[in-house]
Amino acid sequence: MTRPEDPDDRIETHPDLVDPNWRKHAELDAWLGAKKEMKKRRKRERRSGVSAGYGHTSAPSRWPGVLALTILVLLIAGAIVVHQIQGVGVNETSILELFGLS
Repeated sequence: MTRPEDPDDRIETHPDLVDPNWRKHAELDAWLGAKKEMKKRRKRERRSGVSAGYGHTSAPSRWPGVLALTILVLLIAGAIVVHQIQGVGVNETSILELFGLS
């Protein structure tokens, strides 16, 4: 048996907690407060870009990689076009000449 001085016993017998209407109202307020806090937290995380627990981070942007690949493809295509227009340069020898195939 618990002593009347025990804080847990006093909480359970508090008149407000015995009233079912008050308890229902308190539970609703607690739920709405938690919902509001989660909404604020998500908004703050979106603004700051910082992940919030569980190790999830936002994915890095793909634009630098796509841009680098596009530039590489354009440079190679340009080199091929220039080589076809100009042919072998003054200081260059053809690969076929190196192996004695021409």
